[in-house]
Amino acid sequence: MSRLHTAAAVTTVCALSAAALLAVPVAAAGAEPGIRINEVESSGGVPGDWIEFVNPSAVVVDLSGYVVKDDGDDESYTFPADTTLEPGAYLVLDEVDAGVGVGDFTFGLGKADRVRLFDPNGVLADETAWTQHAEVTWGARETAGTIEWAATSASTRGAANVFAADDPAGGTIAINEVDSQPADWIEFHNAGDAPLDISGYEIRDNSDDHRWQFRPGTEIAAGEFLVVDEASIGLVDGVETAFRDPIGIGSADRIRLFDAAGVLVDDTLPWAGHAAVDGDVAAATLARCPDGEGAFVLAYSTPGAANSCVMPDVVINEIESDGDATDWVEVVNTGSTPVDLSGWTVMDGDPVGHAAEATPLPTGTIIEPGGYFVFDQPTDFVFGLGNGDTVTLRDASLGVVDEHVYLEHAAGVLARCADGSGDFVDIAVSTKGSRNACGTPVRINEVESDGGSPDDWVELVNPTASALDVSGIVVKDDDDTHSYVIPAGTTISAGAYLVIERDALGFGLGDGDAVRVFDGDLLVDSTTWGAGHATTTWGRCPDITGAFAATAESTKGVANVCAGEVAVSTWPGSAEVRVLDTAPTFLEDSSGLDVQETTDGAFLWAVDNGDGRIWKLEAHADGSFSQLAGWESGKRVRFQKDAADPDAPGPDTEGITVDGDGDVYVASERDNSAKGVNENTVLKVDPEAASGDLVAQQEWDLTALLPAVGANLGMEAVQWVPDTALRGTLFDVNTGAAYDSTDYAGHGDGLFFVAVEDNGDVYAFALAADGTATLVSEIAPGLAGVMALDYDSVLDVLWAVCDDGCHGQSAQITLNGTAQPGVAHFARPAGMPDINNEGFATAPASLSVDGQRPVWWFADGFASEALRVGTLPGGTAENPGENPGENPGENPGENPGEDPGGNPGGQTPPLPDTAVTGENRDSGALAVTGAELPVASLLLALTLVVAGMIVVGRRRRTG
Repeated sequence: MSRLHTAAAVTTVCALSAAALLAVPVAAAGAEPGIRINEVESSGGVPGDWIEFVNPSAVVVDLSGYVVKDDGDDESYTFPADTTLEPGAYLVLDEVDAGVGVGDFTFGLGKADRVRLFDPNGVLADETAWTQHAEVTWGARETAGTIEWAATSASTRGAANVFAADDPAGGTIAINEVDSQPADWIEFHNAGDAPLDISGYEIRDNSDDHRWQFRPGTEIAAGEFLVVDEASIGLVDGVETAFRDPIGIGSADRIRLFDAAGVLVDDTLPWAGHAAVDGDVAAATLARCPDGEGAFVLAYSTPGAANSCVMPDVVINEIESDGDATDWVEVVNTGSTPVDLSGWTVMDGDPVGHAAEATPLPTGTIIEPGGYFVFDQPTDFVFGLGNGDTVTLRDASLGVVDEHVYLEHAAGVLARCADGSGDFVDIAVSTKGSRNACGTPVRINEVESDGGSPDDWVELVNPTASALDVSGIVVKDDDDTHSYVIPAGTTISAGAYLVIERDALGFGLGDGDAVRVFDGDLLVDSTTWGAGHATTTWGRCPDITGAFAATAESTKGVANVCAGEVAVSTWPGSAEVRVLDTAPTFLEDSSGLDVQETTDGAFLWAVDNGDGRIWKLEAHADGSFSQLAGWESGKRVRFQKDAADPDAPGPDTEGITVDGDGDVYVASERDNSAKGVNENTVLKVDPEAASGDLVAQQEWDLTALLPAVGANLGMEAVQWVPDTALRGTLFDVNTGAAYDSTDYAGHGDGLFFVAVEDNGDVYAFALAADGTATLVSEIAPGLAGVMALDYDSVLDVLWAVCDDGCHGQSAQITLNGTAQPGVAHFARPAGMPDINNEGFATAPASLSVDGQRPVWWFADGFASEALRVGTLPGGTAENPGENPGENPGENPGENPGEDPGGNPGGQTPPLPDTAVTGENRDSGALAVTGAELPVASLLLALTLVVAGMIVVGRRRRTG
């Protein structure tokens, strides 16, 4: 009964919420990072006593095995395995209450009592005590960097604490609206009755390194709005600076406001993806409704004026008031975008008398398009639904989203027919959390209307959890005389598919046609398409639950693959990662990594973007590193123009790579002496040329060859790849064919791949000795942003890695000589915190031990604990990847690269006879028809399953 609850099609994620902390509690000594006791009800709340915890940190907290006690040791509560708390989220434990049911803990909280939290080792992580009941609740608040407990002015379970002193007469300020594309601006609102002086208040995005202050004398008038746009002038380190210079607002970002004393005042919490209304980003923002109070939701752009939010497409879909063990209300998202249900409630016909009997949903509760969520009793409300009542769905600001009045209990359940849109009817079959049983639940899932294999076909799906008898169901096109009756005895297994071929149908499907499914005379499902056949097939996106659209590929009899979809698999190496630099070793702006293999061993190169400093480290097979003489403090890379000026700020170096000759190249997105100007430059240095600073031997300015972006949104990574690995495998945009290195005279023996933060695309360049550069290829890995690149000589693939903007996801790119190389996406290892990793490098086969080799990540913003190591399968020390392009790691793992590496110049080979089921296609598990494949082979097969590059929404944030 803890408040981290899930339901069908609902996930608990980090999301925008009105419950942003105004004073973020700091972690107690010894506690898991961020976890704190935050609010306590000790005198009988709803339901009973309760204890609230909060995670104000930027990483997910694992509470498995943590123990909660009061002032006694005879009773306790232990968090179950796999209990996690997302950044910014709350978790509430409830007491046993005879009128409600069994809760989480059995001890009551007394007038003079305490609450203690112990980690799995029995170490006290946090505690609070009191000597009398609070009039409302006891809550934690931060004052001058310390945590104090005080009586709250309102009970706010699952939301930020509120104290009387937080609402003084006078001015207030809140982040009210944020635009991240096409222009960057932030709107603030003063809902108070007096002006507010905000001199010295500071704006930061998701990095504490990116900050901008309001100038002295800045005031926001009572009831008014204040807009900060790209050209607004403020202060950075006391110097007047345009807002655009330190901060670029990205598609995966966050905006925070601090007062002049450095105390957090407001926080949007992270979001993912530029706001868009029907695909139009220029018309859309993220905003609060009502102004200054509500959760951040999709809105129409209204800079300097009251917000106009897009109402969510969520409706009441099914009501159980009498016949089940509990009363419940099901809602469905009929729209095409996810909806944040944080703070939403349902209410019956007595909103005054039952005001305290509804529990707002926890922060981060999301309902996906086509998804269902169930408000259940007593978890979400305590009152009962009567024999004739009103059900009202309310958002976090208590605004009415939908309402239904009924006159009496249903004999079965009250449900919309058609599901999600029709009138409420009394139906016998309850379908709590899934599509209403209006007739048969069988649904159309995919249609081939333009000659498939062997011809036109219709795919039906059973969306239920049990086998479904579809005998007698009728399938028609747009002509009632064209009718097919499914034979008696036909069943579809749970979650499975039934394909009806044209020969069985007895009719073909035309250009601009329909498919309809009838249960007797009742139309239970239909789809139509306009003039023109789908270029692939016409199917539900996402599979089973979504709206119809052109699919990404034909998937007859298996789960649909839709445009923009790439299955995200579990990390193919170890779940565990460990920190290598427990003491400060680098600076705090860590950016890029690369591995160099020589006859003297393997070396790890690292770069910092603060002053262009690079390090050379000796890498070992266990993933550890050793400092090298002369490299303990690193060496600065400098522009040629600054050769005589050692005090020049220098390049903003975001990436590093080493070519086959041992020369080092760094990628710089701007000159730190002109931070407001994007300047994408690759600099080449001889790392042994000097013991101190290294002046570039050569420079290539790629700015004009890359998309025009903001100063902080340019080139984030660079990776050299030998021609031996690219001939015949990289698609050349200049020739429209596979890459031939002889087409680019004077470019050396490899190409340089760079990644642009703004759009997440990867570009390959031939850098000529005369200082010119030629764009050879462009790849879209399907990530919101790419912060690191690495060529894996064992698997012969290119890795593209995102930071915490997309939760550390990576893309494994297998070049196949076409414009659509293979792509497989992987989640970060389970043991990797969701941090701002901007560097990534894989070890060569020579460092492999027992089929496992190190892989490193490098995180920005850490004085220590910036460098982490995990593992990947593949490689043998006896054959350490000689000629990595021609024979890229003969035995990486069991049989690691036959498809992606062993055939690098040809088309993607066919897969074995496999079937990827709908329920496991996104989990990284393959259901194999025939024989089971080794794990390594499955992982590499998955690389080939997902083909095609996806151009995703532009990502704009600072690096």
